[in-house]
Amino acid sequence: MVDFIRKRLQVFVSSTFTDLVNERQAAVEAILTAGHIPAGMELFTSGDESQMDVIKQWIDESDVYLLILGGLYGSVEPKSGKSYTELEYEYALSKDKPLFACVINDAALEQRVRAQGTIAVETQNAQKLKKFRKLTLTKMVRFWDDAKDIKISIGETLSHISHRDDLIGWVRATEQANMPALADEIARLSKENALLRSQVASGSVHESYNGLTFKQLSDLLMEKHLLEALVKNVEELNHPYGSDGTKQMFQLAELGIVEIIVRSHRARITDAGRSFLNKLEYQRVCNKKLEENV
Repeated sequence: MVDFIRKRLQVFVSSTFTDLVNERQAAVEAILTAGHIPAGMELFTSGDESQMDVIKQWIDESDVYLLILGGLYGSVEPKSGKSYTELEYEYALSKDKPLFACVINDAALEQRVRAQGTIAVETQNAQKLKKFRKLTLTKMVRFWDDAKDIKISIGETLSHISHRDDLIGWVRATEQANMPALADEIARLSKENALLRSQVASGSVHESYNGLTFKQLSDLLMEKHLLEALVKNVEELNHPYGSDGTKQMFQLAELGIVEIIVRSHRARITDAGRSFLNKLEYQRVCNKKLEENV
């Protein structure tokens, strides 16, 4: 029995229209009986690009895609040469939508032809329908003889799919089943944020760099336009510096961030400088985590 309280899946149903009216109605009834929500259906009869854009949005917002395939290929989209029904199916595939198809049995199709004539079978695009049918058979598929088979197939398949945790579905606003877990997660994230904020703040008071706190030194380097240069060139500090960099190197040396090696005309980062850069990177990581948890 479906869990009505936990979540209801939105199921987009795709098919040709004129030949499958009864089957589409059966699908709607089966989806509702299973406790889920049918989408698409009588709202659309694929036939132009503007409608196709809307249908894609409905497919995006649905949890499951269902195809009912009969004996007709359907209206053909001029640019691709494919039916709108096939384009919908391919779009659902491209979006990795959970999908399944209800495909008419050959014997049932032959019976329809005997009863209705050639209007029940594809004549203009028979090869395209054959290729499309072959594609559907590579995925989850159930065969049907009549509307009753479709109802049974949909009920059984949705019962299985509804247990997937990765499908969001619709949940009542008053549903409390998952509230304790949600509350625990919110509390955990709040505690983590508080800890991260505390760690970021503590970085400005526990260490001293030539009498300056971490924040004071950061502000001073930024004001003198030295912070960006230090971060970018930290791995090159052991290389000889030219006249353009001499002033910056001596300014950094005055702050205890680098050490000047006069004979080789080089500068190397000090332990205090390395500690400062490590703390700067740690602060960046903490701030990033804070942003992700907001």
